[in-house]
Amino acid sequence: MPRSAGRKPPRLRSVAHPKQARSEATLHRLLDAAELLIQDKGLADVSIPDIVARAGSSVGGFYARFKDKDELLRALEERFLAQMRDLVDGLSAPARWEDASIADIVRTGVATLLAVFQEHRPLLAAFMERAAHGQGPELQDILGFRREVSARFVELLHSRHEELAHPDPEVAIDLAIQVLFGLMQQLIVFGEVRVGERRLGEDELATELARIVLHYIGYSEGAAVHPDQTK
Repeated sequence: MPRSAGRKPPRLRSVAHPKQARSEATLHRLLDAAELLIQDKGLADVSIPDIVARAGSSVGGFYARFKDKDELLRALEERFLAQMRDLVDGLSAPARWEDASIADIVRTGVATLLAVFQEHRPLLAAFMERAAHGQGPELQDILGFRREVSARFVELLHSRHEELAHPDPEVAIDLAIQVLFGLMQQLIVFGEVRVGERRLGEDELATELARIVLHYIGYSEGAAVHPDQTK
């Protein structure tokens, strides 16, 4: 998820920030180059010379900012999660959904997150590999992000809990998001989600995941209860 042109990049805790703007720009060129190469080739086939060549930098410039490739990966993970938090902030903003149904919210949220996980699968696989080897706090960061997503959508849907048949909507929403993240993790590891012998395409998977969430939280489009009907 290389940063968009004109957008201020997030400040990363894992990197000692240079004082000059030009050096800051070089830092993010290195991160952008590494991300694009990982997306294209996978982590194992990306070398530091590859990264600096793609970034138009130098090996010395790399080591002035990162101890090794592992430290660069940590910075990439931190930057990616910061960008994902921005995405979730927009997705869960109440003003966005004033005239939308719960089904609209769930379908859009699931499709958006699934598309991001699908698009950035090699990068996310690199983060998971590092976390699996106990080389950093990535696993806790990812779990923390998942909890934040749950909290934001619990808050978004709380005022509409009367439309949900589940006896404890907060628990339902949280568990539904954990199921979503579990299946997305399967997608990252194996590159697909299968039902029996059939591979689900992205659109079909998004549809089925949204259906799972809506059914579990107890939302029925044909029998939704609106606030004015409860008075």
